[in-house]
Amino acid sequence: MSGAVTRSFDLGALNAEGVRALLDGLRTVGEEVRGVGYDAVAGLLTVELTGEEAVPEVERFVVAMRRSVRFISRKILKENRAATLVGGPVDEALRACGDLQFLGEGLTGLRGRVLALFRFFEREAKAIADEFGAEDNHYPVMIPNALLAEMGYFGHFPQHVTFCCHLPDSLPVLEAVAAESKQPGLHGLPRLEGRLDPPKHVLTPGVCLPCYVQQRDLVLGPGEVRTLTMQNHVFRYEANNFRPLARGWDFTVRDIVFFGGRDEVERRRAGVMERAFAFCRELDLDVTLELANDPFFLDASRDKAVYQRMGEVKYELLFHLPQRPEPLAASSFNLHRDYYTAIFNTRLATGDLAESACMGFGLERWLYGFLSQKGLDPANWPKRVADAVG
Repeated sequence: MSGAVTRSFDLGALNAEGVRALLDGLRTVGEEVRGVGYDAVAGLLTVELTGEEAVPEVERFVVAMRRSVRFISRKILKENRAATLVGGPVDEALRACGDLQFLGEGLTGLRGRVLALFRFFEREAKAIADEFGAEDNHYPVMIPNALLAEMGYFGHFPQHVTFCCHLPDSLPVLEAVAAESKQPGLHGLPRLEGRLDPPKHVLTPGVCLPCYVQQRDLVLGPGEVRTLTMQNHVFRYEANNFRPLARGWDFTVRDIVFFGGRDEVERRRAGVMERAFAFCRELDLDVTLELANDPFFLDASRDKAVYQRMGEVKYELLFHLPQRPEPLAASSFNLHRDYYTAIFNTRLATGDLAESACMGFGLERWLYGFLSQKGLDPANWPKRVADAVG
């Protein structure tokens, strides 16, 4: 294998949103990318690679992404500027506070006051769902591969999928694994390569995904809008891009999902966006509600990002972080049109396909965004939050 090499790319023609989308995409390329630097003044991207053999793939990726993201422009629907920002090194403060437990890459436990604040945002997200008359649902964290394939997820976001597997129902294999785990030097971890059964399930990469199959062959009544809500752990692998609370492998999401006619679904999405934004104003949070797109990085899906922006089917609520240049998306508000309802034959009383929309509240991100702006001292928090957390 050849030694490390560096390649540079001119991104001067892209705006800030296009650059951010491309940089996010580079994180999915793989272990061949050792480092990424961007000079905003010169508009120059520098990528350090493990060797020459990695250059063609990265060059192809950057050229294709540069072609797609040039259409990405910023559109702000709403903006709230906080009257008070505490700022400071929140990551260092969180590490030192004792309320976070770092179990592994992308895996963070909570306790104490930080957990109490998490519960506050958990209750508030559920209250918003209740205001829209949502029926509460609970699903397993695992879903079958076949269901994810039926939804087309592997064709769009394979980089996020975490597969579940287990040892076979074979006594010799189980005995060998048990014996190896007791051998000195293995620290209780036996060899697993070649011993695991092929995975048939995944840890869910989207809390709402099981609810669409639940509507298979459903016919809504005249004028009916079916409203569901669910909260669960979500699992998305993010390569080398994990940050405690801000970007986890395992994180928590409350979703609100609507099924109905286009006009009513759009109206309810607008209502949830307004309610969430009013909550941000109440807490004096520095946020914007902006047009967005999903991170489609694969050739077959990349132009969907342009479609999403042109159709304004996705908005995100972004927290502005005093300690970092890029904002953090804590909620998303998505119109699916008839994507899922066509797969599962969910229809209106007229016989036409219904449409669906999903509103997501990433609870750890709400927690992190709030602490980034207000700090860890409850004396600096809005009274409503401080009183609720105690």
